[in-house]
Amino acid sequence: MLKRLAVFLALLVLIPIAPVNAAPAKVKIGIVYDVGGRGDKAINDAAAAGIDSAKKKFGLSSFDVRELVTTGIDFDRENRIEFLVKAKYDLVIGVGPSFNEAMIYMSEKYPESQFALIASSGVESLNVSCMAFDLDQGSFLAGVMAALNSKSRKVGYLGDLSNPSNSTNLKNFQAGVKYAASKTKVLATNSSSSADTEMAKLSGQGADVFFINWSRNGSVLTAATKLAKTDKNIKLIGIRPDQYFMATKDAQKFLIGYVNQRFDTAIADLFSAAVSGRSITEEVDGTDGVFGRNYTLANRGIDLISTTANSASKSAVTRAKSEIISKKIAISK
Repeated sequence: MLKRLAVFLALLVLIPIAPVNAAPAKVKIGIVYDVGGRGDKAINDAAAAGIDSAKKKFGLSSFDVRELVTTGIDFDRENRIEFLVKAKYDLVIGVGPSFNEAMIYMSEKYPESQFALIASSGVESLNVSCMAFDLDQGSFLAGVMAALNSKSRKVGYLGDLSNPSNSTNLKNFQAGVKYAASKTKVLATNSSSSADTEMAKLSGQGADVFFINWSRNGSVLTAATKLAKTDKNIKLIGIRPDQYFMATKDAQKFLIGYVNQRFDTAIADLFSAAVSGRSITEEVDGTDGVFGRNYTLANRGIDLISTTANSASKSAVTRAKSEIISKKIAISK
């Protein structure tokens, strides 16, 4: 009996006892902002708000979440992503579609690493989660709002020639206008450098409400201000957070609403998955093999926010949202 007790006590000494309150290993997440970083009043600030909230929610510190800013050159984007990969970060996030090429290259170079892109559906790789926003739905709703706030029954669409989704967004905007007021005419134009001339052209043809699918610079506001001085009644519908100029005080004179993309929701979803040891690989584009998550009206990742739009358009937008979600309204892709 004494011999058995001695053996038992010896085994107890050999068995390592884990501390009761041992903290679990924390996830390491790296993020690379687009040019300008925090303080841009656009996509970087929207992502940063999500990061601050997610860090607090999951108990992560600045040691767990590393934030870098690119200079805007693809070589620099690649270097910063690679730095985070080599530093053993569990997930590396790029903010905005400008990171597409760098992510394609790095995801192939490091197939065992996990990456994510905010506001992009342009990378075909299983180890890249593309967190995309359905601007086609947003464009339809913008058409509804524009049509019912126009006094001239002529509305304008200003697009960007370099945007591959431009033609589809226009098609859905036109469908939204027709849904709300079939006799309202859509005047559309695109630009590649400045919106000043194009805005003046649309206004000269009678457009008084404009959906702005243009994010390069603030020439839209410059044009709107000039037109207002000639007694033109100008109203704008924008897209946030892409358009930094829509966050300015000058924009509030003209803005009646904006399509809102919930970057904070996308960031929160990525952090939640990373903390759980998962990646987000839902089908975004089955034809091209793009995976991640598509944010829509249904999952509240995208919406049309009214600022000073009239009550009739608010009611119509609410009805249209419901019909899009229930698939009574077909959105072009």
